[in-house]
Amino acid sequence: MTISSRWSLTVAVVALTAGLAGPAFSAATPEQVTAALTKLLATDKGATFTLGTPTQSSEGVVYNNVSIKSGDGGETKIDVLTVANPSVEGDTLSADSIVAENITGSNKGDNLSVSSLELTAPVFTGKETGNRVDAVSAEGISLSQPGKAPVVVDSADFDLSDYANDVPHAIDVSVEGIAIDPAAVDESGQFAAQLKTMGYDKLTLGFYGSGSLDEATGDLMVNEITIAGTDLGTVTLTGTFGGLTADVVKGLKQPNPPQDAFGKITLKQASVYYGDASLAGRIIAQQAKQMGQEPAAFVGQITGALPLLLSVIGNQPFQDKLAQGVTTFLKDPKNLTITAKPSTPIALMELFSTSQAAPQTLPDLLKADVIANQPETEGGEAGEGTDTN
Repeated sequence: MTISSRWSLTVAVVALTAGLAGPAFSAATPEQVTAALTKLLATDKGATFTLGTPTQSSEGVVYNNVSIKSGDGGETKIDVLTVANPSVEGDTLSADSIVAENITGSNKGDNLSVSSLELTAPVFTGKETGNRVDAVSAEGISLSQPGKAPVVVDSADFDLSDYANDVPHAIDVSVEGIAIDPAAVDESGQFAAQLKTMGYDKLTLGFYGSGSLDEATGDLMVNEITIAGTDLGTVTLTGTFGGLTADVVKGLKQPNPPQDAFGKITLKQASVYYGDASLAGRIIAQQAKQMGQEPAAFVGQITGALPLLLSVIGNQPFQDKLAQGVTTFLKDPKNLTITAKPSTPIALMELFSTSQAAPQTLPDLLKADVIANQPETEGGEAGEGTDTN
């Protein structure tokens, strides 16, 4: 799924979300808040905007019918914009929250609508430093392009914490209810037709991610990067990467990062998990029908050919392990996990060079393992263990 590259959030959303809660300041008047917002919005020299006259309520400083037009012709409208318990010191605006209700935006035919967008404990300095927000939450999101059905998202939440040097070192992301009409992203219609034969008129996805960086040790913990689909399945990536110290992170932020910065990043462990929720069974049934076979016979044919198909790997012990795991999964699709737990951390540059020079040695270097149909933990993923053939 891709949204046209022509689409870009206009200055309103940029101003409200680009600043990444700081010290408490004295309560600000509506006039001070308006002046601060005006300076923030004016960072886009080609934009024109209308804030209107604010009102003071128990919720905070409230603006109605906000309109922002960007230099390229795009326009964003906000029905109600509320700045809760605002404070202003110099050019810095902070608040308990900023809530925008009923956002609509258009840019060269592309359209965006958001029922509500809330920033928790935002601080905007108007500079490159000192900006932050503790959380961003949006509901009722719709993205559409001319002639295509909209992509609808129920909610998106981002929690940011453990700030150091204006950078959050712990992030949690949750995007739920991503509804996609296959026909909207498939101009040929073949993909949508194939999904329909498997019983999918639409796709409903969710994305979840969390991780943290410890600059003292240089460890980046990827707790999960998960894509889950209703009646499809779940793919989850986890891992631990080392070498991301403050100096390395600083180097990676440069426009042209030094080569040695990449050489210091290591892989400590990683895993890729797939938990089936009927997708594998539907694919097997569809392919078997096309070949005029029963599903069990089709699976037997495929698994029987696995040793030959996997011979291109060039590592017989791993080929046997992979064939065994895939066979177990295909006969009774539940879950499949591939793990990498090297004896010592391996530099990513070494992994890259090895994949080019001697790819058949990678499974041994990574101590790779394949585990199929393990009992699931409370979190819904398979637990550690040996293959259950």
